[in-house]
Amino acid sequence: MNSNNSKKRTRFHFKFKFLLVWLLLYFLISPFLNAAPHTDVAVQFLFSIVLFAAVYTIHQESRIISLPGFTLLAIVTVILWSRTFRLMHINEIAINAVLVTYLLLLVLAFSRYIFHARKIDSELIAAALCLYILLGLLWASALMLLEEIHPGSFSGIKNGIPFREQFEYFHYFSFVTLTTLGYGDITPQTPAAMAFCHIEAIIGQFFTAVLVARLVGIQVAQSFTRDAE
Repeated sequence: MNSNNSKKRTRFHFKFKFLLVWLLLYFLISPFLNAAPHTDVAVQFLFSIVLFAAVYTIHQESRIISLPGFTLLAIVTVILWSRTFRLMHINEIAINAVLVTYLLLLVLAFSRYIFHARKIDSELIAAALCLYILLGLLWASALMLLEEIHPGSFSGIKNGIPFREQFEYFHYFSFVTLTTLGYGDITPQTPAAMAFCHIEAIIGQFFTAVLVARLVGIQVAQSFTRDAE
């Protein structure tokens, strides 16, 4: 009986590697769904899976996130799907504010998991990559929220485009900024927008340096432990 329960627990244990696959699928597949019928539904379905997988994965490692994480997930899911099916009119500022709060909670939970790890394995590497992508999503939502509060904060983004397409533009701009690539097709136009971009670029570089140092430190500690044995 115990063996069967153990198998069930293993079967439904969602790994960071699976989450990473869903995140990559979302970014790779979403742009090609624009010409497909019911595009909004298909893209929203993928994004919902990513949001659920993220909170469910980290919930298995840190129970602290359970109540606030799943509560915010439920709110975000209801808001986004209500907008997709036009069940109610929801202010875009409210949508982005809730999404920023949810993604910030995920980023904090993933950071706690990674920087409290004591050994390097494929799950830790996948979790680190997921965190980096979640940082990009968080800043995309924050930048989009800024644009909603102060229209004209960014140039290079078409006016009057649907919420989903605007979200894709900010995803792109966020990761270009996070990696300090800087193509220049989308640019900040106000002091507040410039400040946001500065902070994101600094965090992107700082995160990479700190993460590498952390992984090297864990690897060295593991080597000393093996030598002592």
